[in-house]
Amino acid sequence: MLPASGRAYAFVYLSSIRKRRYHERNILHAKRVPGNLLCIAAQGKGHLYTEHHNIPIKPGQCVWLTPGMHIEILQESDDLEVYLLGVRELALAKRKGGWNLTPADPAPPGSLKSIMSKPMLEGVNRLYEDSKERAVTDPCIQQRFQSLLHGLNEQFTVHCESENAKTGIERTIGYMHKHYGEKIKLETLSDLAGLTPTSYSRGFKKAKNISPVEYLNQIRIDSAKRLLQQPDYSIKAAASAVGMGSEFYFSRMFKKAVGLSPTLFMKRKQIKIATASCFRYKDCLQSLGVEDAFELDSFLSRDTEEDKRFVELQLEQMREFRPDVIVVDAMHHVLYERLKQIAPTVVLRLTMDWRWGFMRLAELVGREAEARYTCRQLEARVKAARKRLAQTIGSKTISLVRLQHGKIRVQGRIDHPVSNLLYAELGLQPGSFVPTNQRIKDFTVESLTPFDTDYLLVYQDSEEDSGLLKAIAWQGASEMEANQTVLIPNWVSMSWAPSGQHRIIDELEQWRV
Repeated sequence: MLPASGRAYAFVYLSSIRKRRYHERNILHAKRVPGNLLCIAAQGKGHLYTEHHNIPIKPGQCVWLTPGMHIEILQESDDLEVYLLGVRELALAKRKGGWNLTPADPAPPGSLKSIMSKPMLEGVNRLYEDSKERAVTDPCIQQRFQSLLHGLNEQFTVHCESENAKTGIERTIGYMHKHYGEKIKLETLSDLAGLTPTSYSRGFKKAKNISPVEYLNQIRIDSAKRLLQQPDYSIKAAASAVGMGSEFYFSRMFKKAVGLSPTLFMKRKQIKIATASCFRYKDCLQSLGVEDAFELDSFLSRDTEEDKRFVELQLEQMREFRPDVIVVDAMHHVLYERLKQIAPTVVLRLTMDWRWGFMRLAELVGREAEARYTCRQLEARVKAARKRLAQTIGSKTISLVRLQHGKIRVQGRIDHPVSNLLYAELGLQPGSFVPTNQRIKDFTVESLTPFDTDYLLVYQDSEEDSGLLKAIAWQGASEMEANQTVLIPNWVSMSWAPSGQHRIIDELEQWRV
């Protein structure tokens, strides 16, 4: 419906759409907004600050920015990815008997608006992919944008900062990032938050899961890591620059947070590294270009006297390797006291997010850029493979089973790198007996019920478990042909490293369905 004569209505259209990635944790970026921008966070977390607002950034967060607005963006994760949609306004008005569409007058900086909308994120992702094949001026692109904008306008609310404990805590976080090089007292932070020191500390820990002092030390250590990578920057100078005057205290806190002493960190690209892991740490290091590494894997080898002798042999071989640093996974923590007698030892926490471990290893050997490049390559490979496998495997189902010490272990759909690769990233369809909300599920031959799957992927730990394969095939669909059971190497273990995920995709793409 057109506006009445003498009145002007704004018409908003999409002028550009871009995706931006940032890779520096705890960096505060200051910017002036050049035009109307719709910013949608796709990955990572952080905060967006203006003079009067503080917006937490997380996937699905949409923020409307107006021209001339001064903002500061704090990145709190290793990677931050956002979509930036450039938006222009036209004024539609009736003049001299006709309708005119002219650029609208620039508006002064307005209130910052934000909303959480994950459906919006999904729509913007599709819009971005479509824009690679069509110009942004294409009517279909503009129509999609108008649909998104309509849904967004129904949800947008003005964010006015309220004087509550949560806002006060976020205000102190901004203060920490600006003044971490100075001496900061707890009383100063609690005053900024409008709370007593006790209430502030309790509220901060509830909001961030760590104390204010620990959070401030994280900021200081992250800044120190950047300083120590600069040529001829001394440990003493770094300690002073980040507000830790005592070099001894700084070194102790740095090693506690990073795993390496400042001295080792400064020469981390040249260190000899050994690992004690069952999560393919050595393969991860090779993907980063580190060829000379020693790996000890004894997690499943501690029961018999022969197993114990094998562990002792590996420890002696590691000692002869003379590593500068040893990296240990949580499964090998029992060996920590013995390993740290050989070399400084870093223990990585247990997580099913293989990328976290990969990036942590990259940081320890000074190859963060290589790690990001390797992850981008794998993402592109997975995306291309998903399209090809949709044509070859299509809607046929696959199930992954591991035969282990008389047990039939079925890999579930969640909470493991191989599950995420097969079912989430590659879009393959699971068989009927694949657990939906479990990582794994163990069966005996007696407890295994009939199931249906088009392709059964089987890895067996030893020849002793080969008899279980017949039991599984017997329980499967009666029309299952022999070539529908595929013996595979240990995909469960391989999936912890980029090189292993590439090999899994290679094998899937070689199938002739």
